[in-house]
Amino acid sequence: MATETRRSQKESERRTLDELLSLLNISRDGIEIEEGELPDFMLVVSGRTIGIEVTMYQSGTTVGGQFGQRQVEGEWEYLQQASREFRAARADISNVSVGLMFNDVAPARKGHRVFMEEIAAFIRSHADTITSDFTAFWSHQFTLPLMRKYLRTLYLRKCDFAEWYTNITAGWVARPPNSALADIVSEKAAKTYRHSDELWLIVQCSNHISEIVLPLGCTVDLNTIPVQRRTFSRVYFFSTRGSFEWEQSSGWKALGPEKKVEGPTFDELKGYLANRDLLDDPIGWRDREIQKVLQEIRGQKAP
Repeated sequence: MATETRRSQKESERRTLDELLSLLNISRDGIEIEEGELPDFMLVVSGRTIGIEVTMYQSGTTVGGQFGQRQVEGEWEYLQQASREFRAARADISNVSVGLMFNDVAPARKGHRVFMEEIAAFIRSHADTITSDFTAFWSHQFTLPLMRKYLRTLYLRKCDFAEWYTNITAGWVARPPNSALADIVSEKAAKTYRHSDELWLIVQCSNHISEIVLPLGCTVDLNTIPVQRRTFSRVYFFSTRGSFEWEQSSGWKALGPEKKVEGPTFDELKGYLANRDLLDDPIGWRDREIQKVLQEIRGQKAP
């Protein structure tokens, strides 16, 4: 397992390096790339040696007082994948969409099978009440041990595109001034690296809620982040809102057009705050909206 995880990490780092080379219009042809540690890559470009360290952004958020958020997300991903195989083998529950609102964490991997059997039993015992509209079931209605321990709410609904989803994949996302980005740069700057003419750092975001920063103000937000000038000559930040570069002489700038995002208007925000379905079950609300769009599309295509 550790070897597989390490291999996956190195593959991710290579993809990040390829993205950087593409953004900088540097062709792999004619340059030497050596993989290693501290830094992850050594490149020889135009006779100069450039060290590149790659790291994934981590929010540092803990769940349940002791578990890292990414660890909790990872356990859920295993459970969701197991649920797909579990449902495929049980036709009587395969068309039921299941919203699992956990108290904080999902059951550990060794308890997945028992937990899924409890969910299946609950679905069967309430089969007559499950319709195409979401029905919420609360903790006082759970009698089976793992459901009672881990769940606060269960949402069930019959649909053609059934899936098991969770509140674990949702959460608060920081902007750079309130994020762990400065700590990550400082931690990386304190390490000892192999000698190179220049040392670059890449901080990569992903689509996991624990690995996202939202630079809504783009370079304005990023210029609030202190960078260790004596360690890195360049720092790159790859986010879902765009890619950015920091240099000692000029600070932060966007690589390509900045993707500025405007928030909702005041009236739109009031509408969101008044929407109890959205506030109580954001993932379920999202899925219901998707279902509406799909139904509209199918209706338009019907003869």
